[in-house]
Amino acid sequence: MAEKRRQSMKLEVSRCLDSALNDLILIWNEIGIEENQRDDRQNVVLLHLQNLLDEMVREEKEMKKKLLASVEICGQEVVKLSAELRVARFEPEEDLSILQVEKVLRQRVDALKREKKERMDRLETLQKTEQLLCDILSTTPMYIPTGTVPTDEQLKLLQEHIETLRADKQQREDTFRIAKRNILDLMDLLEQEPNTSFERDVICEEEETFSLSMENMDALKRLQEELEVKDRDNAKLAADITEEIESIWNRLQFTDGEASKPITMSGHKPSDLEVLQSELSKLQELKKANLKKVIDATREEIFIWWDKCFYSREQRNAFAAAYNDEYTEELLQQHDEELVKVKNYHEANKTLLESVKRREEMWKQMLEFEKKATDPNRFNNRGCVLLQEEKMRAKLNKDLPKLEKVLGDKIEQWEGQNGTPFLVDGVRFVDYVEAQWAAHEQHKKIVKEQRVNARSKETEHEMRWGSKPTTPNKRRFPGTPNRTPKRMKGNLPNSPIIPSSTNASDCTNLQLSVHIPFPSPADKLKITRQRKTLKATPKKLRQTPSRNSRRKVLGEKNSELSFSTTMSSNSWKPGRNTSISSVGSSCPSYTDFSRHLDSENRQYCLSSSVVTSPQRSHSRVTGM
Repeated sequence: MAEKRRQSMKLEVSRCLDSALNDLILIWNEIGIEENQRDDRQNVVLLHLQNLLDEMVREEKEMKKKLLASVEICGQEVVKLSAELRVARFEPEEDLSILQVEKVLRQRVDALKREKKERMDRLETLQKTEQLLCDILSTTPMYIPTGTVPTDEQLKLLQEHIETLRADKQQREDTFRIAKRNILDLMDLLEQEPNTSFERDVICEEEETFSLSMENMDALKRLQEELEVKDRDNAKLAADITEEIESIWNRLQFTDGEASKPITMSGHKPSDLEVLQSELSKLQELKKANLKKVIDATREEIFIWWDKCFYSREQRNAFAAAYNDEYTEELLQQHDEELVKVKNYHEANKTLLESVKRREEMWKQMLEFEKKATDPNRFNNRGCVLLQEEKMRAKLNKDLPKLEKVLGDKIEQWEGQNGTPFLVDGVRFVDYVEAQWAAHEQHKKIVKEQRVNARSKETEHEMRWGSKPTTPNKRRFPGTPNRTPKRMKGNLPNSPIIPSSTNASDCTNLQLSVHIPFPSPADKLKITRQRKTLKATPKKLRQTPSRNSRRKVLGEKNSELSFSTTMSSNSWKPGRNTSISSVGSSCPSYTDFSRHLDSENRQYCLSSSVVTSPQRSHSRVTGM
């Protein structure tokens, strides 16, 4: 292809040269130039053509040299810019011509220069914004080496730094506005004017002109804290003076008309403190004039605080002034010092003491629940009261040990920090709790033993004398009579017959009996013997007492007496006063007891254990 273009060029140059020579010959012919001159002119034409071609070759060589130089320069610039911009080095393709390489390198250089300019412009804009914020906040700008092209990461960090500075500026402005308002309010409460130049800058200058540097912000914070401390001190002083005024006034116990009540102030400004101090001075003068009344009231207050601090008897007795009856100013001072001491102790250990108090309340509540648990009437409740109490009791049994554990750990930590034991009722808290639990367990053990002994005695009594009916009381419906009508008592089955008269001279302690539905084992044996005796008695000898001859049922008034179904008659005969006593009645001796079992009285004996003669068995049965 190149050879064809070359041949075509030669032909074109030859044609152009021929055409030019033909034109020159025509012109020379017309002019009349001689042959020798024509040769010179042809030589000039050839020289011009040769010079032109040489010049063209020279220019092309020069252009090639320039292209190579441009390639070298562009390559160096690409390397430099790539290093400044921290990008990968550009390498052109190997099969490109010099002109193409120069063009590609020149385009790459232009692109890198544009990117460098954009970065530098952005850096300049960000640095201006950063510098403005740093001047307001009095902080140091982010360091970026001068003369270097920032990377994208550096620009990103700079942008984030600017955002942080803006947020800090906004926060400091808000803090300054809030602090300024608080300082104005505090100065008003303290009745104080700005004294230093900084205070005047804060109060009087505009918010935009105030430097939001860290030093100024710290100074602003210190100023606010100082004013707050002064205000708290004034408030505490006012509260203390007011409390002392109320304490002295309550101790004086003036009646209406004796003295005017002191003035109380709701605020705590310096002017208010002056008024309160004046009232306190007046009351102190009245206190000196009423020592006895004040000392007695102070003692009562000390006793109350002793209870709050769980002081023991030894700790209370250590303050001997509490039992001194010589009312002097020195004694009053001692009482005031003791009151301040116990108040300070309570205030320093308020959290622990309140926890101990809460534990005591839970302990008492637990004892109350345990007491209710032993009450048999607790089942007579409405509205699920028993269920609610059981839930509360379970929660209490779970929370009380947990509170004791947490409180014990806190008190142990307190003892380690203070180097002294934390006393509750004169002993360490752990010992106090252990003693309470030990006493409680001992009390439960004693109660259990008493209950077991009572049951043993009751069982022994029932084994000997029979048991009483223990049917629980039922809720009666309206109109149900509380007692059995008298007209119905005579028709009750198995009702014992009470003789119309008794003789109390034979036995001093007479115990009457009614029918008991729960006989003892000994009584069951006797009843069995009586039934066997009845079966052995002929029917014609068995007599059923008439309805009118039945003994009266014993009324409810004697229900609390001790009864037995084993009875002995004391010479009982129809129409005579009789005495019914238990076999185990309090007769003076066995001789007195056996005397009543003679032949005359034996026929009326109700005990099946007494051997009777056959001829008198009918009388004994009839007596039943």
